[in-house]
Amino acid sequence: MRPGAIQVQRRGVSRLPHLSEALALVLGALGTLNRSSGVRTINTKMNGQPVALAMIEGALFGEDTEGNTTLDEINAGE
Repeated sequence: MRPGAIQVQRRGVSRLPHLSEALALVLGALGTLNRSSGVRTINTKMNGQPVALAMIEGALFGEDTEGNTTLDEINAGE
């Protein structure tokens, strides 16, 4: 599979995305957002290595029943 490619699943088959597919999905989604959407981006360094950070207003990381990381929307009233 070429870098950045997203493989479409067959009907009736369920699996988590491969690392390259997940990265392509995340980068594609963040690339469609802009500052007015509540997403802020920062380029910085950590341990001497470049790091790209995306901060999403109104969201928190969570975990599902299988231990997978989720990104949960937080309502303003909570």
